[in-house]
Amino acid sequence: MKRIPGSIKLVVNIVYCLAGLFVLIQTDALAKDISTQQGKAQHLSKLDNATCLGCHESSNGSLHVSGAKPNSNNPHGISQDKLTKSVHSEMACVTCHKEITDSSSPHKIGSGPKPECVTCHLELWERAKKEKLTNEKARLGVVVRNVETYKNSFHARPNVDDNTHVNASCDDCHNTHTFSVPPQGTTRRTDWHLTIPNVCGEKCHADQLEEYANSIHGKNVLEKRNLKAADCTDCHTSHNITSTLKDTFKLSITENCGTCHTENLETYRDTYHGKVNKLGYGYTAKCYDCHGSHGILSPSDPESKVHPNNRLKTCQKCHKEATQGFVTFSPHANTSSFERYPQVWIVSRFMWSLLGAVFIFFWLHTGLWWYREAKDRKARKIHPDRRKETK
Repeated sequence: MKRIPGSIKLVVNIVYCLAGLFVLIQTDALAKDISTQQGKAQHLSKLDNATCLGCHESSNGSLHVSGAKPNSNNPHGISQDKLTKSVHSEMACVTCHKEITDSSSPHKIGSGPKPECVTCHLELWERAKKEKLTNEKARLGVVVRNVETYKNSFHARPNVDDNTHVNASCDDCHNTHTFSVPPQGTTRRTDWHLTIPNVCGEKCHADQLEEYANSIHGKNVLEKRNLKAADCTDCHTSHNITSTLKDTFKLSITENCGTCHTENLETYRDTYHGKVNKLGYGYTAKCYDCHGSHGILSPSDPESKVHPNNRLKTCQKCHKEATQGFVTFSPHANTSSFERYPQVWIVSRFMWSLLGAVFIFFWLHTGLWWYREAKDRKARKIHPDRRKETK
């Protein structure tokens, strides 16, 4: 039998050593991986906020699941920075998401109820009342009152196309994970308030938002960032939203407009339209019948419904037989502006002058009469009784 050369033995020994070292490294890595996975499993079993954010954290608010079907719903992405600033930051995720029972992906949905804002806040308020903490949690009381008004609103009704859902739920307007009400008077409060038109329009009322964006109100809010200009909630309120076809809304809209346009409201009330409206009848012309609703433009704008070239058509919506004479009617005429209403100003000044002259004449006449009577009494002058002379 031939003897194996020493060089070959050396090569074989080196190969065996390298193979053993490789196996040792892989075994150690596998052990570490198993230990890490066990640690993760132990951590994930807690279902705390850190666990949830381990998968759901996303600064842009959306996540993409690899291998998900094209039409499937991807899980919500949550910005941890925004979550820590929200009113719900101290709550555990599973306090609301009671149906989540494990940390697997996708989750195995348990028998617990899905998150429901109304029930949760009502339960918290009842607990606060039992613990006599209503003063400390006054903001929660405001939320509960908003919930009650929401229940009677148009948004709380079942949707016509899908009656398994309401027209709008809380999280359609409020981001439940990042919702926060900034303090009054801060720039953050202003920024938050000015987002209202986009919140209403982008999800549900796109056509109305397009009209509003081109209106005098919309340009002031969206472009000039004027906090005093009207947005959706100034006319429709925030939670007690009713159908615009109801008389309650029709009667309230003039008052809502009047909170900004006080002088125009007063002059409108002096007209036939305003007096009938004040009596509780909703069929007479109101602000939006003449000016429009979402697409209100300046009267000087050629596209405005109350522009001189368009007024007759606007009047003819109610007064079918209206002629050109209708456009001479001034629904907001007042006696204080000569520039806008010179005829009314002149007539009012004439009437005040005439009234003053009449009163001055009669006061002077009465004064002179009393003076004559006083002189006659002092002189003991006796006037003959004419009634006796006629007998």
